[in-house]
Amino acid sequence: MNITDEQLTKLFELASLQKNISEATANDISEALVEIERKLYSFSSDIKIDSMENKKILIADDLELSIYQLSTILKRIGINPRIARHKEEALSELLKAQFDCVIIDLFIPDSSDGLDLIRTAVQRREELCVDSKIVVISGTDDSELIDKCYETGADLYIQKDKDWHAKLLKFLGSSFQSDKNVAYTRYVINNNIVTYIMNRFNEAKIFESVKQNIESSIYAGIKHVLFDLRKVISFDIDDAYVFADIYKICAENGGKFILINPSNDVQEALASAYLEDAIPSAESIENAVNIILKG
Repeated sequence: MNITDEQLTKLFELASLQKNISEATANDISEALVEIERKLYSFSSDIKIDSMENKKILIADDLELSIYQLSTILKRIGINPRIARHKEEALSELLKAQFDCVIIDLFIPDSSDGLDLIRTAVQRREELCVDSKIVVISGTDDSELIDKCYETGADLYIQKDKDWHAKLLKFLGSSFQSDKNVAYTRYVINNNIVTYIMNRFNEAKIFESVKQNIESSIYAGIKHVLFDLRKVISFDIDDAYVFADIYKICAENGGKFILINPSNDVQEALASAYLEDAIPSAESIENAVNIILKG
């Protein structure tokens, strides 16, 4: 990653690390990137997550640190974005491909360049007759510039504050997914507990998505996992392995895995895998939290 002194200063600031820029080593940079990644995985927000691997997103940004952060966020929900590191490259991408969403750094390198990209993105979605989304991300709080972004055609302006990544994911989730297609909703109760409200739990791709998301949560320091299964009535007994896998992930990291209102099908699946005593259940999220707090 090519990085300037200014970007290096911002990198350590985002990672909350005290480092001397002039003496920074490759290990210091790696440490900072790991810490930032942990923070990106530990946001607390109601975000709908499902398979989005077919969505095409273009990132137009000239700062490697921002590209790294955006790519990390998108890859965790199954999206491998296209990257344009300058205005001309972004214009070329817009003209040769159709994107579900374009994420634009307003200053690329000047605000006039970002506005030009917004105009081109608007023109392309009109030409293609598609409902593509245009998101502008920047550190500026200049109200005139922000208004200009909306007037030019941006769907959302996100200022680079501590919650910018959660705002982006929430927007993408609401833009691309309808409630009936969302397999589950994830939200963080506190620094140690994450809850998954399951709407569907009946496909291998959902199992893998949930497990990967839980592993990311564990990586971010969250230990305990709650599964609200009130909407999951039918469950194939042959899929009991997924509960064993999640239980193992939590147990290996000193955490609990608790089911909320498991159906008869789910309880039979647990019994078939001899997990009925290992994985506790609760009548509500509140009761499950109390089980954890009581140790």
